[in-house]
Amino acid sequence: MGPQQRGRPSRRWSISSPPGPVVVVVGGAHGITVGVVAADGTVLSVVEDGPLEVTPDGFAAGRAMSHVDQMLAAASVDPTDLSLAVVGLPGPSSFSGGVGDGVNAGHPPSGHLRRFRTWDGTSPVNLLREHLGCPVYSENDVNLAALGEATAGVATGLPAALHVGLAHGTGAGLVIEGKLHRGHSGLAGEIGHLHSDDGGRLCHCGSHGCFWQTRSIPALLESLADAHGRSFSITDVAEAAAREDSDVERALLGFSEALGRRLADAVVFIDPGAIVIDGSLGAASATIADGVRDALRHCAPPGLARNTQVLVGELGIRAPLLGAVALARSEILFSSTAVPAPLVSGR
Repeated sequence: MGPQQRGRPSRRWSISSPPGPVVVVVGGAHGITVGVVAADGTVLSVVEDGPLEVTPDGFAAGRAMSHVDQMLAAASVDPTDLSLAVVGLPGPSSFSGGVGDGVNAGHPPSGHLRRFRTWDGTSPVNLLREHLGCPVYSENDVNLAALGEATAGVATGLPAALHVGLAHGTGAGLVIEGKLHRGHSGLAGEIGHLHSDDGGRLCHCGSHGCFWQTRSIPALLESLADAHGRSFSITDVAEAAAREDSDVERALLGFSEALGRRLADAVVFIDPGAIVIDGSLGAASATIADGVRDALRHCAPPGLARNTQVLVGELGIRAPLLGAVALARSEILFSSTAVPAPLVSGR
């Protein structure tokens, strides 16, 4: 009989294939973004389009589903190779780590948010799950962009970052130590619903006088249109800011100073390393960032103001796509890539 083996028995590992790509669908009031992104963050395909058609059954999903198929084909990805899909929508986060996650988990959304989360009479989560045959998860659209900028953009490496979404309203996502902080009701960070006006109109959230109703980019576009007698789009504002149009710059600074006063309150409560301003407005985003910096200097405690960077997002339409991959990693949604084989005796 040979000598007895000492030490721990050896462990043999079986390495499976790496996680497959992720389909990301972001649907908002002003348009949709559909993309396919690899598990390492490489964007394989992406397209932007206008808003989906509103019907008695919510949004008509046909065009979004067609874009999903087109982006899979453009990325040369078969649906059977997907790890999962993520849908980003306005309103409270309804993320659940369970495979049965649905956007209407808990209480259904109220008011106009119901149509954003009802596609062809059901939830987009259900539609995508049936269409793709893979797990589908839902998250707030600004939260996805926040996670993208905090893990692969301008706020990478910072312990806490507050991302301010502007293009579709005034929303925010809070990322702490690489993970989203959603809060008890899924509304953490939503500065657009801070109270602003006692006599303000009823908001879809059920309160009166929410900040975003009078201090949002859509509200700013409406004011510019009234003042100039013509319509204004986000592209118009970005181009006007790039050529330093004084009227538009003054309007942007007025908006950003009001926004900055609200963010100064958030800085006191959160003490983030950075506030990231939505970069999708081009040169207008830089003007807004300037106004927010000035407001922080005036309204936040000096020490906190000095230690809070105000940055402009750099990922553009890729932010929610990279945020979806970061979500999959932070919430452990990808399948395990290393599976231990049965223990065997050492030799």
